[in-house]
Amino acid sequence: MKCEECSDKLDRYVDRELTNTEALEIQLHLEGCPDCMEHYEFQSHLKRLVKHSCECDTAPKAFREKLRQILSRIPPGAPGRVAETQLSAA
Repeated sequence: MKCEECSDKLDRYVDRELTNTEALEIQLHLEGCPDCMEHYEFQSHLKRLVKHSCECDTAPKAFREKLRQILSRIPPGAPGRVAETQLSAA
């Protein structure tokens, strides 16, 4: 694998969105490429920082209620339909 291909897939690798085969290819490349490994470590660290800094934030109650109203108009099973349990966690 070339560094350019690794770089193109790195975000999806960090987000665990690749197939097992693609992830293995990236992992093998990272083990042998210090530059790409450094890029991966940066991306991974950045993702953890963003996740950690956003864990405490919740949307204002008025916004959540408005969102529930809008989403309740979407027919069940339609693309973009969010389960009520998912909204409760927001």
